[in-house]
Amino acid sequence: LDLDPAFLVLAARHSPQVVLVQGDANAMPFDNNSFDLSLCHFLLLWVAEPARVVSEMRRVTRPDGSVLVLAEPDYGGRIDYPEELSQLGRWQQAALHRQGANPLMGRRLRAVLQQAGLTNIETGVLGGQWKTPPSPEDIQREWDVLRSDLEDSIPDDVMKRLYQLDQDAWKNGER
Repeated sequence: LDLDPAFLVLAARHSPQVVLVQGDANAMPFDNNSFDLSLCHFLLLWVAEPARVVSEMRRVTRPDGSVLVLAEPDYGGRIDYPEELSQLGRWQQAALHRQGANPLMGRRLRAVLQQAGLTNIETGVLGGQWKTPPSPEDIQREWDVLRSDLEDSIPDDVMKRLYQLDQDAWKNGER
């Protein structure tokens, strides 16, 4: 289910066997108790009434089924080092807020799930423990997200300088 047909086209390319439906998560076009599992991923931070969306997920999920909410971040818990990179997290929070997101949704998640009437709630934090540095591809993906979030608010020369600082910090074992 997605509100935006362009995302459904993208999803169809990656998973042609899946039935895709255009619709609004606030009022899903499904009967009560239709699914064993309802899940959302990286969604609730973008909706105005997250408890309403989760209530809809509960409505369309069978009583013995599960509602799964994944990857609702808490950008307020971001930690960057060296210190000069710490501004990235603050800038990203502000940029996401300007775009209509709640960058602190992760810390609200349990309350949202309770407001939606869910029981037997399990929540937690996925911490970052790395035994080896991330791959160059993983680092690049992180920077692609940062650039996308910050493209209208941070000058390109500043982003290039911070990107180089980040690269150097990884090489020096400081990041």
